[in-house]
Amino acid sequence: MTSDVELGASTAWIAGIDVGGTKTMFCLSSEDGSIRGKRKLDTQLSRDPKSFMEWLFAELGQFCQAHGTKLSKLAGVGIGLPGVMNEQTGILSSAPALDWAAEDIRPWIAHNYEGIVVLDNDVNMAALGEQCKGAAAGCEHFVMITVGTGIGGALYLNGQIYRGAAFSAGEIGYLVIEPDRGALAVGPSGILERFGALENQASGTGIGLQAARCLEEGELCPVLALQAAGGPVTAKHVFAAAAEGSQLAAHVLDRAYHLMAVAIANLTITLNPQLVVLGGGVVEKNAEYAGELAERVCALSPVAVDIRKAALGNEAGAIGAVEAIRRALHGSRRLTEA
Repeated sequence: MTSDVELGASTAWIAGIDVGGTKTMFCLSSEDGSIRGKRKLDTQLSRDPKSFMEWLFAELGQFCQAHGTKLSKLAGVGIGLPGVMNEQTGILSSAPALDWAAEDIRPWIAHNYEGIVVLDNDVNMAALGEQCKGAAAGCEHFVMITVGTGIGGALYLNGQIYRGAAFSAGEIGYLVIEPDRGALAVGPSGILERFGALENQASGTGIGLQAARCLEEGELCPVLALQAAGGPVTAKHVFAAAAEGSQLAAHVLDRAYHLMAVAIANLTITLNPQLVVLGGGVVEKNAEYAGELAERVCALSPVAVDIRKAALGNEAGAIGAVEAIRRALHGSRRLTEA
């Protein structure tokens, strides 16, 4: 997807990139944040960060050229990555979609682009996008949660992203709601591994796995079996079966909703945000999801909070990456510069 707007050579332009395990989104923006071009393409995965960055910046260069500018003319490039991005070491960890060795990726970026680069977790970037142009516009204290293949989170507190001592703040998929139902998902190096306890129960993947487990244990559900049609059970099948009256599917969803509501209630009580923004594939594809969670959180938490569906969809991360560069250019806290 591209825009036919040519950017021109006399203005400072910014690029924002959201790297996903299957898709990568590019945005080009003027320095005031106005989005002038967009492009989404399949992610060319590589276990070698050098090769990956060569591919990424070659695609960005072509995108710039198609819009009347050059990669070298960009004022900055923001990149959201699916993992924990340590701004001090330049090491991306807990990123199974990319599966890179623990090495500083900034030199490989600098080899392709010499300007300002801001690197951050993809959900942190999405939260910036929603804060500047989406559901959290103008909000200074909010939590963003994405529910899809896994569960991701970002904490936007006191007007900025809170990253934590090891840059992994907001990884709410690892919240332990039921201590007796799952082993710790942390490796010997302290790096988060596999899905977390909450993800295993309440993510899109977790919902599918829990329903499949019920079927394997002998529970009968013709509606769900028909939805899955002999293939792996997914969250899509579970939501569809529940809509058709399946008690098993309704039970699985009730449990997923309950665990998510407990997690959000605890966050609300601890952090006292004005707002919780819900995004990700499970939220976007099921119209009732945000409202159902809002009701449950209200019943659990004495602290009032507004719960809204994200507004920017799969463009939020790239738009947030643009915003991260804008803040770097205007003297706000610089995240990572290659």
